[in-house]
Amino acid sequence: MNTQLNSIRTLIVDDSTDECVLLSIELRGFQSIRLIGFVGDGVEAISYLQGVEQFNNREMFPYPDLLLLDYCMPRCGGMGVLKFLQQQFHRPRVVLWSSTMDRVNVPLALRLGADLVCEKPSKKGELAEVMRRIETNIFRRSPVIVPSTRTATTSMPMDLSGSRVTFRRNNPIN
Repeated sequence: MNTQLNSIRTLIVDDSTDECVLLSIELRGFQSIRLIGFVGDGVEAISYLQGVEQFNNREMFPYPDLLLLDYCMPRCGGMGVLKFLQQQFHRPRVVLWSSTMDRVNVPLALRLGADLVCEKPSKKGELAEVMRRIETNIFRRSPVIVPSTRTATTSMPMDLSGSRVTFRRNNPIN
């Protein structure tokens, strides 16, 4: 893959600087991902997406293709960012993830526009699986073929009892 032309401009939105740094190091191993930066909460993410305040220079702060969005953050969490994006004509693809999936209202997150809802990866192998799914199911638009106990989509019956990963399918590109 030509990383110069086909890279997925990715913005990390997470209040943990340590997690952002570790994730940015791990993302270097994925040729399809081009990390464009990270912001510390939903308020900063919205400012970044709007290109206002310190993010008004689009050459320095390009519009992302993908948000890796933490669910729980101060000031404005992941659901607040999804509510903002729902009102936008143009929006990036969004992965909403959390270390505490039992607190996430997955059906609402999908209705608000999350393309993928999953447990925040804690190991390199888990991150690799999430990134593979992002590339295949969100950016290449291939059909999702995974066990129903691990995945739910808006076009399939949902079984969230053991769910760690949830996709939204048939998502129009805005």
